[in-house]
Amino acid sequence: MKLIMLSIILGILHVFSVDGAFLPEENIDAFELGYGESIAGVPPNTPKIDGKLDDWKYAVWVAFDSERELLRGKGAWKGKDDLTLTWATMYDAKTFYFAAAVRDDIFAPAANAAQPWTGDTIFLYIDWEQVGAGQPSGKPNFAFINKKALVSDFGGKNPDLPKSDIAIVPTPELGKGGMIYEVAMPFEWLTDVKIKEGTAIGFTPGYEEGTDNPEKKAGQVFMNWNGLNPDDSANLGTLTFGGPLAVDSRGKLTIMWGQLKKFAR
Repeated sequence: MKLIMLSIILGILHVFSVDGAFLPEENIDAFELGYGESIAGVPPNTPKIDGKLDDWKYAVWVAFDSERELLRGKGAWKGKDDLTLTWATMYDAKTFYFAAAVRDDIFAPAANAAQPWTGDTIFLYIDWEQVGAGQPSGKPNFAFINKKALVSDFGGKNPDLPKSDIAIVPTPELGKGGMIYEVAMPFEWLTDVKIKEGTAIGFTPGYEEGTDNPEKKAGQVFMNWNGLNPDDSANLGTLTFGGPLAVDSRGKLTIMWGQLKKFAR
């Protein structure tokens, strides 16, 4: 009987360990951040780029989940189960990390890897110099095409950027078309700006459902901060590089929250 009970308990624990993968929710209120503000913190350990977000539990997460974020598609977007982008950034001395959980009912990627914007894809719009005008100096793209995760560089900065580590993984817990994106990009492939604690840049992700309208909706959906044209740096939000994302023995963030927050002001 004891062996049977032990087997049952171990089975339950196994189920929770398998099904208990971290799926993010927006937490900017805990950092007292305003709309259009986020923080990239330094992780306790280098994240493994595997499409699992357990390494991201203590990051600052932002959600695009309202009509306010719609640059296009107000007649096509059907709410949070249709498309929600919850994203975060982290960094260390050499690398910029980006992750996103996409809640979606249909995943419809482009057919041509050279034209990822014709299907579901993510762009980052980055004004590294914080000029605040003109086209952003950085524009990486992440796409899952022909069952392969791809990084493209539409900012034209470095031919090595497509070699960045990336994982894009179907995630049914986020809907039939749900996906997790996780990317690690060396700073030397992204910018000449020397990133350090306290650096602020213009920034927004942009989620494209496809200019070729592969989902056959009334219009194409594109989501980004403020729902304004992200190819104009004046319309970007602000991402500030903060301090360590430290946790205590109970798995809770320590006073480092406050140290992170001060850099966003």
